Amino acid sequence: MGDTLKKKYSLIAVAGALAVAGATLTAMPAQAATPSITIWVDAPRLPGAKLYAKIMKGKVDVKVELHAQGDLVQKVALFNRVKKGWPDVVFGPPNDVSVLKDANNALALDKYAPASFWKDMEGGNQWCKGSDGMYYCVKNDLAQTVLWVNTKLMKDFGYTVPKTMTDFAKIGADIAANHPGYSLGALGAQGMYANYLWPSQCPANQATSSTAVRIAPTDSKCTRATALVQPMIDSGVLSTSAPWDADFVKDYGQANKVVMVIGPSWFGEFVIKPAASWAVPAGQITAVEMPMWPGEKVNYSGEWGGGIYTVSPHSKYPKEALAFAIFMVSDKRNVTDVVNPDGSKGAPTFPASAKGNAFWKAKISADKWYSANPYPAMLAQSTKIFSGEKPVSYDTNGAMEGTYSNELKKTKNAQSALVAFSTYVTNLAKQLGYKVKTN
Repeated sequence: MGDTLKKKYSLIAVAGALAVAGATLTAMPAQAATPSITIWVDAPRLPGAKLYAKIMKGKVDVKVELHAQGDLVQKVALFNRVKKGWPDVVFGPPNDVSVLKDANNALALDKYAPASFWKDMEGGNQWCKGSDGMYYCVKNDLAQTVLWVNTKLMKDFGYTVPKTMTDFAKIGADIAANHPGYSLGALGAQGMYANYLWPSQCPANQATSSTAVRIAPTDSKCTRATALVQPMIDSGVLSTSAPWDADFVKDYGQANKVVMVIGPSWFGEFVIKPAASWAVPAGQITAVEMPMWPGEKVNYSGEWGGGIYTVSPHSKYPKEALAFAIFMVSDKRNVTDVVNPDGSKGAPTFPASAKGNAFWKAKISADKWYSANPYPAMLAQSTKIFSGEKPVSYDTNGAMEGTYSNELKKTKNAQSALVAFSTYVTNLAKQLGYKVKTN
């Protein structure tokens, strides 16, 4: 064989070998990329989120970012405009589900979790169900109002737990007359709305459909609430500050001068107990059921909080994003075991998941800081949150914490503050196309 022919066969052999190798390489499956998600949480959810990122290391890359609850709604318009920046999953206030749906930034979640999870969430997740029957968020917790009672002060002053709001007001009058300097709570932030107006069924913001809302501040179920609190505002028994404002914490909380306070189920763990807040000593606090409004058959609760997790439709890994929310609401490692910055353990709120709630019940019921088990009252009121309030596409929380609270602090008049709030949210609703009924 000549040199030229040898070279030709050598080249053919090399080319064949390369072809075979190429075919072999092409047949090998590409290695899947590790899923990556960005999650936004507020400070109370941060320890659980960081724990989840640690648990998922090597399986899912979890980037945790700390954001105030209102951040996402303010930034979604920008994200939509520049076509990037959306976090995969975010914790926020309950009204976000409606706002984000309108901004095309809330994904229908049903197919990304097994039916068993949605069954577990069924009782606590109705807020997240759209008119199409699909779930657009996962409720983190229920924030039903209960009556928090300082059993030591009640005994010292000879009071019995009020069964009606009329009896609650009578105790307020007696405190003003015989125990000045003591308190029945604070009305700032959402204190008036969640603790009095909502349980009274006041139509301060009642969505009657996806396009209609009733805002009627002069309805009798509004005026009975403002009339009940007004004498206690005038006497100083009810403060116009928020329960965590420095003046209230100093003068009443840390001075252990709050005899009773209507507040959400998280008040004990988040406001009354912590050393950095009211720091009420052990063995004095429990929760009882809400007092009944006159003429009613149900002692309704309002809801102050009850945050939600939403998943962005832009997420490349929606199943992994939802898995984070599932961990937060139902996994014992977060619900009761995660270590918080102050040394306490577990989530501070009443889980909306039945599975998570069972873990939380055991923890709270065994906590000797409480003078009696507060869980039965929380459980009873969790089924009595007045359902007339529903998600709307404007920021009612901001309006209550801004317009209402500012007006109340300025005028010390609960009804005029409610009228100012109603005027403001009526304009917001109309700007977004809602039909507003005012009577």
